[in-house]
Amino acid sequence: MVGPRARAGRADVGRNDMHGPGGARPSVSVVVPTLNERRNVERLLAGLDPAYEVVVSDGGSLDGTPDAVRRVRPSSRVVTQGWSRGTSMLAGLHAARGDALVLLDADGSTCPTEVARLVIALDDADLVRGSRPTRRSVADAALAAVATARLGTRITDPWCGATALRRPVVPRLGLPDLARHGAGFELLLAFRAAREGLTVCEVPDVRAAEWHRSFPTSSLTENSRVIRTLLTERRSPFAQTVPAPRPTVDGVVPQAYDRS
Repeated sequence: MVGPRARAGRADVGRNDMHGPGGARPSVSVVVPTLNERRNVERLLAGLDPAYEVVVSDGGSLDGTPDAVRRVRPSSRVVTQGWSRGTSMLAGLHAARGDALVLLDADGSTCPTEVARLVIALDDADLVRGSRPTRRSVADAALAAVATARLGTRITDPWCGATALRRPVVPRLGLPDLARHGAGFELLLAFRAAREGLTVCEVPDVRAAEWHRSFPTSSLTENSRVIRTLLTERRSPFAQTVPAPRPTVDGVVPQAYDRS
């Protein structure tokens, strides 16, 4: 589903920017934020296409998550930071090298095989969100209504973390001030993209992995906080970029964000 701002910002973020000459298959980076997710991330990584680059952005796990990542998928890149989910997402995005960047939660709420659907949807969009076939709470429905009104395109599942975006989109999203936003981070990325006049769409019926255990993921307080953030987000465009973190010799990227 494409919003009314559909093609306004596509001239410099065109299809060839991602696919390259001749429409070749884009390179894909899957960014997975983790915090004590050893068992989940083992199963998630085992189900991802071997052709994908995997960047696991760990927030200081104490259960051996980084070691499990390297054991199950030695080609994975591990990004370390110790602040919040927001900084974890940012560190992972800037460490990723692919043409298509996919944010994927480690808990299996999105099946690893669904990554392909998200990437394919980028043929007609700049940013793609997943939508799960689950029943919504009243609080989630209220958040979805506010998000739909603010983005100008329908949002049915505001808490689905599965998000894909084109690499050229990243510098246009004004990311530094999103570091503090853990809850609703992906939804705010979509808002920023819509505000820039880029195309945002939703991929319906995104399946969970068979091993996923469903837990309540949001509360009235969390929904209210994200609604307030959406309502106070500026409407005017901006140009703000974030330098990529400096990689160390062993491939681990140190924390590069100011906590003040």
